[in-house]
Amino acid sequence: MQNAMTRSFQLDRENCLLHIPDQPNGYLILYLGDAGHYVEEDRSFWGEHRGRATLLQALLDKGYTLYTSRIYGNHWGSEPAVNLLNRVYQYVIRQEILNPYIHVIAEGMGALAALRWHEQYEVPIRSFVLLTPCVDMKGLYAQERTNQLYFKRLTREISNAYKCKEDDLDQVITGRLPKAESPILLFHDMANPHYTVHEHSRRLEEKQQAHQHHIELKLVIQPIFPRINSKVIQFMNSYEKSVSEPI
Repeated sequence: MQNAMTRSFQLDRENCLLHIPDQPNGYLILYLGDAGHYVEEDRSFWGEHRGRATLLQALLDKGYTLYTSRIYGNHWGSEPAVNLLNRVYQYVIRQEILNPYIHVIAEGMGALAALRWHEQYEVPIRSFVLLTPCVDMKGLYAQERTNQLYFKRLTREISNAYKCKEDDLDQVITGRLPKAESPILLFHDMANPHYTVHEHSRRLEEKQQAHQHHIELKLVIQPIFPRINSKVIQFMNSYEKSVSEPI
């Protein structure tokens, strides 16, 4: 990435990347990918994807410091992943001079981990930008039963992430959606075959509205990037009126 320096580090043997712009504005953004979105010692799926990389570069050009973590790969929002996410945040905040009230950009299952982290640890988030989120694990698990090849892999991944037997998944997986106190801008790719808008984004929208928490849902088609980049930056800017308050 241009006009930035990238540092790599590990927590619990999991790769993490920190991107520091040449002219930092003092604000920090966590970005988390979906299943299969790798984070390696010196590179990430987002950084090497033609579209997603344009968003990261646009944010760096605006002075945002960015960080991400592998958090155990295909974690599906598991408790260990959420706990590690908090450790990574605490590490970055201690190491760098940055505002502790951060923004979050998360895709797919990364959104589930981020929302659970925010809810469980009461982390002060300025804003969430969610991309085709997976927030209803029970709904996803039920839906994918018809796709036997994918379902077998999904079952194995979830049982490994949640540290339980495959036969116990129906009892372990919850359909309860996490709640966010912070404002959400949500883009849902209508062509995504696994996370349907009605099972995930619409349900999250309904829950947020029921609690009178701000949420904007936008239905999109490919290519998503760079079309959404300016909207994302504008949305985050609107929640930076105070450096001492999250929103």
